[in-house]
Amino acid sequence: MKSNPLISFVPWIAFSEAAGSGLAPQWSAALAALVSLTLASPALVRGKVMLLDAMGVVTFAGLSAVAWIGGHGAEVFVTDYGRTVATAVLAVLIFLTLPFMPFTEQYARQEVPAAAWSSPFFKKTNRLFSAAWGGVFALMTVAHLIALAAPADGDLNWICNWGVPIASVVLMFKFMKRYRAEHAPAQGAGFALKQV
Repeated sequence: MKSNPLISFVPWIAFSEAAGSGLAPQWSAALAALVSLTLASPALVRGKVMLLDAMGVVTFAGLSAVAWIGGHGAEVFVTDYGRTVATAVLAVLIFLTLPFMPFTEQYARQEVPAAAWSSPFFKKTNRLFSAAWGGVFALMTVAHLIALAAPADGDLNWICNWGVPIASVVLMFKFMKRYRAEHAPAQGAGFALKQV
């Protein structure tokens, strides 16, 4: 069974939804960690861990532990800053791994023949897509911080915590689709990169 990056983003969505619904922060983070671990299990069985899944397990297990162990102050911190920390960690890790293994490359390798993995087009496309995803999560981090600056403003909260993330992801998928349509055909069918 192939891994899918869209599914790997589910723990971040689950955490945002649980935290936004008022569930205690330790439970919101523990739920997201459990979802991450569940999603990572098939790849673990195959002996191949996907970066996004591993990030989810570590990030949300860490946030849950902080909320459980740190007392009331830590619970408040995770409640207020959990989404910001989660997206910031994701952005930083995506950028850190960019020179070595862009996270989209793990998914693209499931779709593209091994002979193409070292091609300049394959490498360039995955670096571009991964860097763009890193930018999306960096933007989400800033949006979450802006929402935190005015917690009583319901409209700003919705725009920054939901509108900006949803719009960013939609625009990112449109960008990838357009890029593939414009560049992949010249490289041959083996470069469809459907999963990135």
